[in-house]
Amino acid sequence: MKKRVNGDDLELLDVIILIWNNKLKLVAITAIFIVMSVALYSVNKPSINIKSKILPVTFYENNLYNDYNFLIKFLPEDEGENKNKKNVKILQLDMIDKEYLLDLFLEELNTQDLYQEAIKRFKINASRLNILRPIKSKNNEISMNDLNWRIEFKINNDENLEDALIFLEFAINNKIRNFLEESFYSKLNYLKLIRQYKIEDLKIKIENAKKNYDVETVNHLTFLKEQALIARKMGLRSNPDTINSTREVQEFTGSSTIISNSTEFTRPYYLRGYDVIEKEIELIETRTNKNAFIRDLLKLENQKRELVEDKSLERLERAFKITPVVNGNNFKAANIDYSNTQHKISISLIKVVFFAGLLGIVFGLFYILISNIIKKRKLKF
Repeated sequence: MKKRVNGDDLELLDVIILIWNNKLKLVAITAIFIVMSVALYSVNKPSINIKSKILPVTFYENNLYNDYNFLIKFLPEDEGENKNKKNVKILQLDMIDKEYLLDLFLEELNTQDLYQEAIKRFKINASRLNILRPIKSKNNEISMNDLNWRIEFKINNDENLEDALIFLEFAINNKIRNFLEESFYSKLNYLKLIRQYKIEDLKIKIENAKKNYDVETVNHLTFLKEQALIARKMGLRSNPDTINSTREVQEFTGSSTIISNSTEFTRPYYLRGYDVIEKEIELIETRTNKNAFIRDLLKLENQKRELVEDKSLERLERAFKITPVVNGNNFKAANIDYSNTQHKISISLIKVVFFAGLLGIVFGLFYILISNIIKKRKLKF
């Protein structure tokens, strides 16, 4: 006994027979859908997802900067001069290592300038460049397979892709190389200039110390001559008792020895007697090496000599010249792994054919059933 859903509906067996009888139509419709989809696919090719790793310099390349980095650590620092200044980094020389070079490379990639130049030069229609961080797992650990930063973008044609990536890598590395060289010599020249200014300042301090000595000596001689006159007036030729009974505290002040006498009361200087005072005047006036009596002169001379003889900046410059930044053509801040670039089409031709075929079958079945219903209705009338 046959079971019907509605009076006007086709029985299941009738439907199957109907489809079989119109199988050529179904195949034709499906084929048309497939051909049309393949044609559209050929005309409007889907985008290709591109991913490339950014590889830092090798361990060997990183070691080429060891001498330079070692000398930076031992550059002389100004005592107390820069400790409380936040802007001293302007003149600080940067250590060059794989982390710093990679940061520079990623920063330049992020500007998109050279990337845009590369895709225009090689006539590639590409989307904006995305920079992907190393992938971390749930426990915040990085897999050995995902240690590297990556770049990602979409293009419609990968014909000149490798040439574009080679150009992009070269252009970025060349720009970083120029930046490092210009930055180093700019800061180095400033440091040399500062050192020269310090030498000049010390020369001025030395000259001022000598001038101060002359002024202090004239003033002290005036004082001694006055005390000698007082002693002569009083007839005090020499007074050993006054000298011996006085606790004397002596200290160097630039021009001569100032003696402060401490007893129960302060004894005037002329009580020493004019013989002693006049002898002191004679010794001061006949000094041939006055530098020995100038306060802080030795300290200032030592500071100046240390700066004049300091070769730390010159050694650093020689070390910089043998780094890859200056020496040879093997400088790399990082590498784009263009030889292992991943190409992933957003939708493949197989998928397009499959979905087109599926849609063609559905449309064909719908067409056959509707056509049959329309034909039956016409027969009734």
